[in-house]
Amino acid sequence: MTRPKITVLTRTAHSIIGVGRTLARAIGADFIMGRYSPNAIRGTVILVGNPDPYFFFIASKHTHNKQIWYLTTEGPVELRSGIRWYRTIQPYVVANSYYTKECLERSGLPVDEVIWHGCRFEALEDVPDKTLEFLYCAGYLRRKYPKACGPVIERLGHRLLLITTMNNPYMRGFDLISIYDAPHVKRRYPDRVCKDETLIELYKSARFYLNLSDTEGFGLTVLEAMAFGAIPIVLQIPPFTEWLPRECAYWFKPTGRIELEPFGAHRIEHKIYTTEALWGAISRALKDRSRWADKAKKCLEVARRMHYENLYPRFLEFIT
Repeated sequence: MTRPKITVLTRTAHSIIGVGRTLARAIGADFIMGRYSPNAIRGTVILVGNPDPYFFFIASKHTHNKQIWYLTTEGPVELRSGIRWYRTIQPYVVANSYYTKECLERSGLPVDEVIWHGCRFEALEDVPDKTLEFLYCAGYLRRKYPKACGPVIERLGHRLLLITTMNNPYMRGFDLISIYDAPHVKRRYPDRVCKDETLIELYKSARFYLNLSDTEGFGLTVLEAMAFGAIPIVLQIPPFTEWLPRECAYWFKPTGRIELEPFGAHRIEHKIYTTEALWGAISRALKDRSRWADKAKKCLEVARRMHYENLYPRFLEFIT
């Protein structure tokens, strides 16, 4: 029996490229980013990304293909032509979290399935020795560095290592390594590149993964850090409350107030939290030394279950 032809297409965002490449590896698909000829693509196309106008433009070039849309979002979306293309193409729509599903359906786009992101790294068997207290990996965006986290970053100083981009205003006094290595992206600053080998060593060395963002479509770097025994300190919001067991993390609560930020076709939902709430979670984590080993082991177990080879083969069920 001939295996169906499958091609995974992604955007230029670093995290989405990583998801697309890992998904293609899991299901034996071709992986394409950058320029290509749409008419040369046969079989099923899986488009990975945010449902913005460019995403629907790419989808419109593949009306001759069966399509699966694997989507993420951090809030409601102005779909505009997206609904028209959805009705024309009739894709199978997969969300990367139930939170994303809720946002998309609230915006008028039906979702057929939820498949969480899979961790591209294999979880360690044992928790390694830790030499770094706090690690955070995020390019500089408002949702990644909300106002409330500023005093905490300053207070932690060099106890916190940021893997970020050179436009980050917290760059002074910190070791900065860019996670963005796409050669076609023009940058004002010559960012140093954090390759996977370096990233893995940093994940291994970190005691805590200090996730400062106030909204996520899934939160993949949290899962990646857990694969190396880093304990998350994370805001108590979906999607984290979907897949991250309560006992694996130190949580801090939002105030309940939400601010919407226009971001292209998106309306990013910022779940506001306070500096006091964040620092309270950090303080609890630092005082809870007797439970560090147990929490770190549970993090490894979760990351092992959520390895991409355990999650992404489900896409093959939608391809006939």
